[in-house]
Amino acid sequence: MSHNERRNKERVLLKGAYLMTQDDRLGDFVGDVLVADGRIADIGRNLHDDRARVVDGTGNAVLPGFIDTHRHNWQGALRNLGPAWTYEEYRRNVQIGLGQHFEPRDVHVGNLAADLMSLDSGVTTVRDESHISNSPEHSDAAIAAHWESGIRAVFDHGWPSTEAEQWQFGSSRTHPADIRRIREEVLSDDSARVTLNAMLRGPELSTPDVSGQDIRLARELGLRISMHVGLGAWGAEQQAVRQLAESGLLGADMTFIHLCTSTDDELRMLAAHGATASVAGALEVFMPGLGQPATNRLLAAGIRPSLSVDTETIVSGDMFGVMRATLAYQQLVLAGAAGPLDRAPGLPTFDAADLLSFATIEGARAAGIDDRTGSLTPGKEADLIMIRLDHANTLPATNAAATIVAGGHAGNVDLVMVAGDVLKENGVLKAGDTVFDEAAASRDRLFHAAGLPLPA
Repeated sequence: MSHNERRNKERVLLKGAYLMTQDDRLGDFVGDVLVADGRIADIGRNLHDDRARVVDGTGNAVLPGFIDTHRHNWQGALRNLGPAWTYEEYRRNVQIGLGQHFEPRDVHVGNLAADLMSLDSGVTTVRDESHISNSPEHSDAAIAAHWESGIRAVFDHGWPSTEAEQWQFGSSRTHPADIRRIREEVLSDDSARVTLNAMLRGPELSTPDVSGQDIRLARELGLRISMHVGLGAWGAEQQAVRQLAESGLLGADMTFIHLCTSTDDELRMLAAHGATASVAGALEVFMPGLGQPATNRLLAAGIRPSLSVDTETIVSGDMFGVMRATLAYQQLVLAGAAGPLDRAPGLPTFDAADLLSFATIEGARAAGIDDRTGSLTPGKEADLIMIRLDHANTLPATNAAATIVAGGHAGNVDLVMVAGDVLKENGVLKAGDTVFDEAAASRDRLFHAAGLPLPA
């Protein structure tokens, strides 16, 4: 059976949960969700279906699955290597040092490990920023892992990590031509569970001419675009968003990642053109050299951002940590202890409910898939999670959003469903028993190839 064929899927009726729908028309209420044929068939109170398996949601919260709009999945077997690294240390050790030694099998197991960790913690969609396109086989291995894991994935085809320095910061090389093969032969169906985007370097990491060629190629292929901008002092100097706006290339089909040192004027340009943003709040707080999370400045410009993990070599791959770190930085802004760009008076603020919105429906919008996921809306595909509010760390759950953001963790995620397929239930992930042994073997092989000492 092809990946695009719809299967006969289990009918499931979730009863009596606190529904945090992320749909403005429906709001939050205690009720039921009926899942049939992989979609949300109905949502309301006192639903009945004699053909459905009933899952008791009493005392639990049901919400759309979290959407991570920027993760370098290929590094999934290298997690937790350097939580105290600077940006330059990360680039030197991972992108330049280890990336050149990756074989397709390493990409496959890295992506699979990242996907399974994501699913276990309630992330049902990942936008895989894949700058490990060392060969067509590397890209195919990454895509195959997404199909295998069951996650919803937006595969963002990027550049190689061989000769990594020649592909960044002023590079004259145009985007790898293999993206055309992938579009035409591998990921041509934009309604599938795994779809294709283009991870472009933009004028900050390439040149204005190269950036223009790359953007025109992506649009010719009908692909949405992601772009890393506002990276430390280099980002402030380059002002990539301004360059794109002045050249007429800035558009609503673009998601901009980080934006830490992009100016307020540039953020307003994004809003004016309908572009979206991805804040990697935990990574930006942990890693010196990028700049600080731009969340409050984005809100001031009229942009509700999405959230992302970035790299598991530095931070945990769950959305709970991202939400907490993003909130912690806001509190530094309010205390007057934030970075220089955040010292404008009267910046708008956000709360726990906003963070859940950033992690769900805003992520779907940024990835261009809000027509099928991101909210508990009848007709959308059934990407949803159930979080226990009756665990020792969540009781007495006075406010569900605050409880999830301030105290939640992967162990509270009781049920995970993607397109109607149950991938975690009763707190147990249904796949992956051998993946993490394979990940350790991949790590050992990569360390040996790079001449690094193996872990004790």
